[in-house]
Amino acid sequence: MAVLFAFLATLSLIVGAARAQGFMPVPPDDGPCPVFPVVKNFDLHAYLGQWYEIERFFNPFQDGSCVTANYALFPNGSVSVLNADVQEGEQNTIAGVATLSDDPSAGQFFVEFPFTAGFDGIGMGRNKPNYNVVATDYKNYAVVYTCEYYGPELKFEFSWILARRPQIPNSFLTDLKHWLQLVNINAKRYMTTVQTNCPNRAAS
Repeated sequence: MAVLFAFLATLSLIVGAARAQGFMPVPPDDGPCPVFPVVKNFDLHAYLGQWYEIERFFNPFQDGSCVTANYALFPNGSVSVLNADVQEGEQNTIAGVATLSDDPSAGQFFVEFPFTAGFDGIGMGRNKPNYNVVATDYKNYAVVYTCEYYGPELKFEFSWILARRPQIPNSFLTDLKHWLQLVNINAKRYMTTVQTNCPNRAAS
């Protein structure tokens, strides 16, 4: 019964968030989570710094523009995560912590934020990374993906296309999405993140 209540509450959260954003998102594909690539020989130090969100899958915890993510190294080897966005003209930030997976050569992390309603790999009953870097050149772009089931029925897929600048060429984005389709990530689910008229940001 507790699982059923959790399922219904989560479903209500998703539908409510989608309605608030004025659309219904493309749902995840049926079936198990896909097999997808993860960057090997991952260079954490090269990955640190600021990234701009170019596109993302629908996410009930995100409803803003001018989204950025900034990663910095703590002395203990874990990673500081500072996400920022703008909603109704106000800038908001949320801080989290990322720790490397058991394979330090892979681009995989456990990321925890204070208010995610259990939407993390461990909280959903799976001891697996919830932040997987599937592609990056460190200097221009990165793609992050995760897929998990919440209970036996509710499938969640989150993904973000990131860049070192607020915009990337459309031709590159098209090619990147074509490649993502080839590696089992449904690129039709991406939505554009607004990165214009952002406060406290110089024009690029």
